[in-house]
Amino acid sequence: MTKTMRAWRKANAYVRSGDHARAAYWLSRTLVKLDGNRVPRRRTKYIDADYLLAALFMLVVILIAKG
Repeated sequence: MTKTMRAWRKANAYVRSGDHARAAYWLSRTLVKLDGNRVPRRRTKYIDADYLLAALFMLVVILIAKG
């Protein structure tokens, strides 16, 4: 998303400065990046936080039951 926002900001800066040819170029680049249909990456690739929290909870329950 950062590359898309950078292209969008450049397009806006060129519109404000009056250079509409460059603004159109950067706007078209923004649209290409938005239409890329990329799947967002997961931050935790192999660990699902819900299962990790459930396992931690069960470990704490077992430790309390033993002690």
